[in-house]
Amino acid sequence: MSKKISATVTEYIVQQLKNGRYKIGDKLPSEREFMELLHVGRSSIRESLNTLEDMGIVEKRMGIGVFVKQLKVNQLADAYVIASLLDNICLTEMMDFRFILEVEMAGRAACFASKQDLIKMEEAIYLHREAIDQKTSFIKADELFHQSIIVASNNHIIKQAYQSLSELVQHTLRQKWKTVDSVKCFEDHVKIYEAIKTHQEINAKQMMMEHLHAHWTIPSNF
Repeated sequence: MSKKISATVTEYIVQQLKNGRYKIGDKLPSEREFMELLHVGRSSIRESLNTLEDMGIVEKRMGIGVFVKQLKVNQLADAYVIASLLDNICLTEMMDFRFILEVEMAGRAACFASKQDLIKMEEAIYLHREAIDQKTSFIKADELFHQSIIVASNNHIIKQAYQSLSELVQHTLRQKWKTVDSVKCFEDHVKIYEAIKTHQEINAKQMMMEHLHAHWTIPSNF
């Protein structure tokens, strides 16, 4: 698989941040300067900067430029992991991982979810409802809901496996945001929750399958 150009840009910027080339508050080179420096197109630069902005590492100031916002070690590590994974893993393969894992885990959650697990799902649904039109908050709430189902499945190994890829999952959600019907997505979550709460294992699995197909299937040209 050829290396995705935006992944190369992200790797470069993260490495510069790790090396101390840019510090909190510093202004990054302009898109044109990055284009000339890295010999890549503007769209790849923008995609990389959007990813770093979504992760809270940089912030864009209208008419001024892009500035370093935070330099937490875990954020830089996550950004580097995303760039590396995008270089080696087709996003459709990552979504296959979600289909295989989350459908089965929805069924297990219907069997094993505790009262505390259900409370966590309810909290995620509340946050989701409040963030329907807010990209960053919506993505965070979506991830919290799906993660609460994984936790409720009562399998610690699967929980760790999912968490290790959670940042990549969120990255995909950021890219898919414009094509997602956020209201329908919220309604799906409510239905999945109700199936889990009432211990409807088969129904929970079916609803999760339909939900993932409806909102997160990646087109062949993605």
